[in-house]
This record gives sequence, structure tokens and C-alpha cells, in this order.
Amino acid sequence: MEVVGQAGNATEALDLARRVEIDVAVVDILMPGTSGISLTSELYEVQPNCRVLGLSVIDEPGLIADMLRAHAWGYAMKTQPIGEIVEAIEAVLAGVRYLPPSISRSAVDAELVESIARPLERLTKREREIFELLIRGFSNDEIATRLVIARRTVETHRQRITNKLSAHSIAQLQRIAARHGGLGA
Repeated sequence: MEVVGQAGNATEALDLARRVEIDVAVVDILMPGTSGISLTSELYEVQPNCRVLGLSVIDEPGLIADMLRAHAWGYAMKTQPIGEIVEAIEAVLAGVRYLPPSISRSAVDAELVESIARPLERLTKREREIFELLIRGFSNDEIATRLVIARRTVETHRQRITNKLSAHSIAQLQRIAARHGGLGA
């Protein structure tokens, strides 16, 4: 294995991905500025052949499923021995989905199936309100005014919505709403 670069945040990682061909990217779920889930989706757009291994201390099946939905090939725990993390990198490089032995594959698979069948149910009540306004064309400022919350709060919820639904545009959110019956009027 050869390390072709390191990045301290999503912007640096995407800049690197635009300059250097990457076989495997190890992406921390929690990173400054954006989530590893968002970065994984963006890496997939920049380099579809790059295989991502999510890395975290969080062993929540829903979060792992979110990472896999964002096009990660596997997920490893920071608490695993380094030899196992190397095995995880080798597995995703070979095109094999990797989950650590401590993670229930059936729980992750159940989250994947559940989120595919009813993705809108993954949103909180506030996220549903904001989602509904977004798909109707309201801006972040208009949503903030309408719901009497800060614009930054709207932006945070919007980021969570797009992560949960693996969507990168309002048009994609609108397609999801149309496909899954929206949230009502």
C-alpha cells in the first residue's frame, strides 16, 4: 500500500481527489465542516471508482447504513487493532463489503432495507417540516422566518436531511418526495 495523500477536512480531500487517483479513501465519519457521509457521496461523484472505508468510534447501525448508502464499501472502528483496519482496507479494495466483527450485519442490513422502503420516516419532526418547505421551493431564509428559527439552524437541518436521504439537490429531494408520497400538504 502507498499513501497518496492526507486531508484534514472535506475541502482538502476533494481537492486531492480531483488531482490524484485514489483506490481507497479512509474517511472519518466525524470531521470538521461536514460529515464523512457527505464527503463519501461527494468523493463518489468525483471518483466513482474510489472505494471508501468509513472509520469511526460510533457503532450505531443506522449511521453505518447511512455511510454505506453514501457509497462506502465498508466501515471500521477506530478501536480495532491496526491489523484489522488494514484487512478492512484490503477487503474494500478487493470489492468486498467490510464490517467489523463487533457490528451486527443483520442490524445494518435491516437499517438499509428500512431506509430504502421508507426513507422519509428517518426524518425528525422538525426535519420533516423543513423538508416539506424545501421541496416547495422555500429558501433557507424564508424557512427560518416561517418557522421562527435561525438561518443556521435551517442549514444544519438541511444538511442532516440531505445526509439521511443521500440527496444533493432540491431536485433530488423533490424526486424522493414524489416517489415516496411526500409528507402531506
